[in-house]
Amino acid sequence: MVEGFPPSGLVTDVTYPVIIGKSAAINAVRESIERVCDKNVTVLILGESGTGKELVARAIHLGSKRKEESFIQVNCAALPSELLESELFGYTKGAFTGATYNKPGRFERAHRGTIFLDEIGSLSVPLQAKILQVLEDQRISRLGSVRETPVDVRILAATNSNLEEKIGQGAFRTDLFYRLNVLSIHVPPLRERREDIDILTEHFMDKYCSELGKKRIAIDKGVREHFQRYHWPGNVRELENVVKGMVALQKKDLVYRELKLEEELSQEEKDIGSQISHLFQVWDDHKIKQLLKGKKEIPLKDITGQYIAEVEKRAILRALEMTRWNRKKAAELLQVSYKTLLNRIDEFDLD
Repeated sequence: MVEGFPPSGLVTDVTYPVIIGKSAAINAVRESIERVCDKNVTVLILGESGTGKELVARAIHLGSKRKEESFIQVNCAALPSELLESELFGYTKGAFTGATYNKPGRFERAHRGTIFLDEIGSLSVPLQAKILQVLEDQRISRLGSVRETPVDVRILAATNSNLEEKIGQGAFRTDLFYRLNVLSIHVPPLRERREDIDILTEHFMDKYCSELGKKRIAIDKGVREHFQRYHWPGNVRELENVVKGMVALQKKDLVYRELKLEEELSQEEKDIGSQISHLFQVWDDHKIKQLLKGKKEIPLKDITGQYIAEVEKRAILRALEMTRWNRKKAAELLQVSYKTLLNRIDEFDLD
């Protein structure tokens, strides 16, 4: 049976874990879990680090007919390939130096239950072949033994890497990928389920106030807005750690120190400043000479008006390009009203 406190983002009763959140993205995950949990097939769980892939695996196990049996978790990235092989398949006495007794592996311990292979993308190619053989034959051999042992085990796997890309690089077996990817569930990053940030914050606040014996920290509007604007590269795990730190230190100001908003900018957004500076280099000497050629008068007001109009046109066009012609986002980028932007688009004939 599963032991210990449930992983990030989890509230549990005696039978089934509940994934916290109300967003459409997390509701889709719940629906996927319900569809696959009672089907005795492999499931590939995809998502960035810290999104809660282990939680999804536990939920699948506890919703399945194997729920009364063991849930065995293995982090494939945590051990060197040689040690991982002995952990997964076990060994016999004398199989190698230091093997002084027979030891069953994780597959044997998961018999009639579920084994969760986390970070499966880090497996060496030889170990991938052994996992594939287990999927095909439902048998394992301990290191140092020629005897095969049947195992009845459901395999759940998770990765935060692009396995198809690894296949193209020759680092992951195509046949294993298709055997694992019978059914798949994508766990969204926290930035794609921002509606859940407040709910998760309150959950972690309650959890760590209880665990650490501390009083609640008031989460004011400024902190909540900061949470909403932050990119959350570490996802739910990062949010949990931040709330835990707030509770432990009884300080909310660390949020601003730990979560720097400039770190959320994409490279494209970081380039905006340098791009905008070039907008004002509209006219060179040649352009000005052409404008003034043949004129007896030089009305400064007209020249200024034409220059500003051309700068505005270029700025609007650049903003539209950067937002893929999303006029609402372009208006926000330019810090003008939506109506003003539409008027300028018509004026400059940019449609």
